[in-house]
Amino acid sequence: MLNKTQSISARLSADDYAYLMSIDRNGAVTQSEKVRELIAMARESVGVESFARAYLAAGETMLPIKAKYSDENQRSLLVEAMLEFVTEGAAAIQACADEEMIGPALERKALPAAEAFMEKILLIALQSEPRLIEAQTAEKIRQRLTDMLER
Repeated sequence: MLNKTQSISARLSADDYAYLMSIDRNGAVTQSEKVRELIAMARESVGVESFARAYLAAGETMLPIKAKYSDENQRSLLVEAMLEFVTEGAAAIQACADEEMIGPALERKALPAAEAFMEKILLIALQSEPRLIEAQTAEKIRQRLTDMLER
C-alpha cells in the first residue's frame, strides 16, 4: 500500500532530462515538482476535462453526419458552420462538466466557437453570392441581422 507520497527513482536520457527540467508550470523548480507537473499534464491530456480530447470525442461523434454531408454534391457555409459549432460546443460542455462553476468556464470555452460561427454568418450576409444550397437563406439571414440592428 502506498504512503501519502511515494519516492521513485528513474534513469533518464539527456534529452528526457532536459525536457523534464524545461517544464515551467505552476512554479515547478525541483525534479520532484517537475515530475508531478508532468503527471498532471498527462492526466489533463487524457481526461474529459481536456478540451482537445473532448473535441476529438465530439468530432468522432459527428463524423457519420459530416461524412453523409460530404457525400452530397451541394455545399453550404451555414451547414458547415453549424456542424463545427455543434462539435466545438459539445467539446466545451464536456471539458467544463467537472468545473465547480460551470457557467463562467463554459462561457470561456465556448466563446471561440461562437465567434467563429458569427463570423461565418456575417460572411454569408455580406457576400453577394454566398456558398449556400438555397439562395433565400442568405436573404433571410440578412433580413434578420438588419432587424436585430434596428432594435
